[in-house]
Amino acid sequence: MIEKYSLIEETLPTLPTPHDCVISRIELDDQFIVFYFENNIASHDSIEAIHPNAKSLIIRYHLTKYKEYAFYRWHRGIRLLFPSGYYKEMKKTDVQKLPLSRLEYLYQHVDYSSVIITLFSGGYIILHAEIDDAEYEWIE
Repeated sequence: MIEKYSLIEETLPTLPTPHDCVISRIELDDQFIVFYFENNIASHDSIEAIHPNAKSLIIRYHLTKYKEYAFYRWHRGIRLLFPSGYYKEMKKTDVQKLPLSRLEYLYQHVDYSSVIITLFSGGYIILHAEIDDAEYEWIE
């Protein structure tokens, strides 16, 4: 089952959030950012409530014509320079290698033609992308 959500309409959609679900693979190209999720995804409370028969999920974020996106990884601070830590932009090749360990989807913030997604894999990873729509493909 495929659900499409437009982020360029007057009223923004409420995207389903696969909170704490494990991402098994990320694909990046000129048009899409694609998250492939683990099997047995309905074992998570966040999915059981909205799609109890789902076995897996694929989310495709379609980039706008500007193709702007960036991944940022949290780094602990150096005592004197950055005592509280900082986010550093990841190279696209490093994003392709994720997950290095368990990569979890935490939550997202939606704005007009924009999404900010928080992931976790041994530390926080933030994705900020200019997108015009999101496509959720529920595999049952």
